[in-house]
Amino acid sequence: MHVLKYRIIRFFLLISLIFSISVTQADAANITSENAYDSAAKYMVKTLPDPTFGNEWFILALARGDYQVPSNYYDTYYNNLVHDIKAMKGVLHSRKYTEYSRVILALSAIGKDAQNVGGYNLVEKLYDFDNVVWQGINGPVFALIALDSWGYSIPETASNSREKMIDYILSKQLDDGGFALSGTSSDPDITAMVIQALSTYRDQPRIKQVVDEAIQTLANIQGADGSYESWEVKNSESVAQVLVALTSMGINPDGDERFKKIITQLLNFYNGTDGGFKHVLDKSSDGMATEQASYALASYHRLLSKKTKLYDMSDTKQSSTKRFIDTKNHWARSFIDEASTIGLISGYPDNTFKPNNTITRLQAISIISRIIGLEGTKVGPYNDTTKLDLATQKRIGAAYEAGIITSSQNGQLRPNEKLTRVELAQMLGRAFKYEKGFAYNPEKLAPYNDIQRFNEETKNAITLLYDYKIATGSNGSFNPSQYTTRGQACVIFVNFYKQFNR
Repeated sequence: MHVLKYRIIRFFLLISLIFSISVTQADAANITSENAYDSAAKYMVKTLPDPTFGNEWFILALARGDYQVPSNYYDTYYNNLVHDIKAMKGVLHSRKYTEYSRVILALSAIGKDAQNVGGYNLVEKLYDFDNVVWQGINGPVFALIALDSWGYSIPETASNSREKMIDYILSKQLDDGGFALSGTSSDPDITAMVIQALSTYRDQPRIKQVVDEAIQTLANIQGADGSYESWEVKNSESVAQVLVALTSMGINPDGDERFKKIITQLLNFYNGTDGGFKHVLDKSSDGMATEQASYALASYHRLLSKKTKLYDMSDTKQSSTKRFIDTKNHWARSFIDEASTIGLISGYPDNTFKPNNTITRLQAISIISRIIGLEGTKVGPYNDTTKLDLATQKRIGAAYEAGIITSSQNGQLRPNEKLTRVELAQMLGRAFKYEKGFAYNPEKLAPYNDIQRFNEETKNAITLLYDYKIATGSNGSFNPSQYTTRGQACVIFVNFYKQFNR
């Protein structure tokens, strides 16, 4: 009797499983990626009506897919987050710094500044290199993604820098071209996440090579049906991460023979019963699977719509321009806000900008290098920069090799000295030459009465700023010996930036 009962139960379980699989296949065949995203977004909002700290990936998936959430949904999340952060006194985790990266991404997605959340600056947590890499490769991967989401700056005095994190990541590439948390075989999730982080820097030759190799590795380890395995399990999250990686690189999988089955494979995990996504095919909907599938589809749809990539949230930053408490009545306020918004220069932790403070030579070198995308491999030939961190020395070396700065007779850069207007003009004139491949040679000089004593290169550089409306003088003078304030620098750098990013 017991044996017969067991066989009957087993029979019905088998029928149930077959039915479940057939529903999954039907769901995949009859659902579009747009409808799957909308259903999953609805599932997330229904599952999470009162979002708070810990729900960041849901928030990102909804915001980056432009889903119409209920009124005040994001405000509810933000207010709950502020409450939690205050309760934790700004410490989200003592060791796992990906917690900070995750929250920064969610805030960027909804247009909130992570530098002041209930009075706490979450971005500054990522200034510490040792803490960021404590978790291994995923630490710097997501720190890069988070910092680049809004172009957050890292102070020169910090132990961390984008270059240091990139160097760390590149050093972890495996022999097969991919990446993993551990071991010698590439993991699709980690490999895809590395590509996502490095996609911002893909124009740099050494990074392009690594990214191209990693993408080919993803093609090599893909199943014949477009599936991916992580820890020997075929799952939806791995497929989702690969989709984000491809779209972050501007690759439409539909038009790439290597990855044309990716979308269909991801939709195989869609659950038509409740609108969520499954981790594996024979299970029910899963929160993590749903959030990752949703933001992967959002990334795919953003590519098709020619929007910024998933983690490039400059679109939300433009609609949430920063306002510093000490620039309200400053003549350069709009330029200060824009310079901060596009990540050229940052304010201070107390939400001030100090627009009338002067800018240093090193700060100007760093900003110009950022504008024209200089990549440093050697340190500069200066005897007064050896105590700076290696990443800063390499940045200086890159500016030297590009001709932005030159060697002096006494071998000093004077990095912390105040920057004069003529020095800034010289740097920008050389940056123009580096970027364009030729020096600016005007038909006539700018009509200033105080530039005749300079050499031809300097006069042409000042004229460049005049002709391109990058900087102006006053009362017929350029005032070359005056020091450059932070407010003035914002005007000049924003105008110069726009010449190369139209």
